[in-house]
Amino acid sequence: MAPIEVLFGALVLMFALIGLVRGFLRELGVTTVLVIVLLALHLLEPLLEQGLGRILASGDALQTARVQAGQTWFFVLVIVSAAFISYAGETLSFRGERLGGALGMGLGLITGAVNGYLAVGSIWYYLDRWDYAIGFLGLRADALSEKAQSLIAYLPLNLLGQTLFLGQSWLLYLALFLLIARVIR
Repeated sequence: MAPIEVLFGALVLMFALIGLVRGFLRELGVTTVLVIVLLALHLLEPLLEQGLGRILASGDALQTARVQAGQTWFFVLVIVSAAFISYAGETLSFRGERLGGALGMGLGLITGAVNGYLAVGSIWYYLDRWDYAIGFLGLRADALSEKAQSLIAYLPLNLLGQTLFLGQSWLLYLALFLLIARVIR
């Protein structure tokens, strides 16, 4: 099997190609949904940890592994569902005239890659967060390459989840920016 960083890159490239075809105005709608979902998960995570901490305090190693697998599955399924719903059917898209030529293609490619980074990178973040508890594709924390271990610091929730102004994360400000841009446009 290929290393996780190759899988990550291939999936981001796939999202970029989808963005190339769909155009950046439709892709910005997906970006907005993904950022809002990631913000909600980022805010929900400490509450879930606190509640599950009580269960883990009295449990054994098998119970801890099951709870971690459940947490991982929950977050991964929410992200996959949000991405699927964002791309399928009637989508939230920004108004405006679709740009043609190289500029339109470039913006679509970049926005699609950003969506891939947000979706696939967040899944990787949650897999890593709970030590690959679901055994996805046979991944284990101790089997990651040096390159994969260095990339973990650049996953979306590691970067965008950092506290910024007034104790809030980048995700909140990015979500507000995208919503305001959607309304103004």
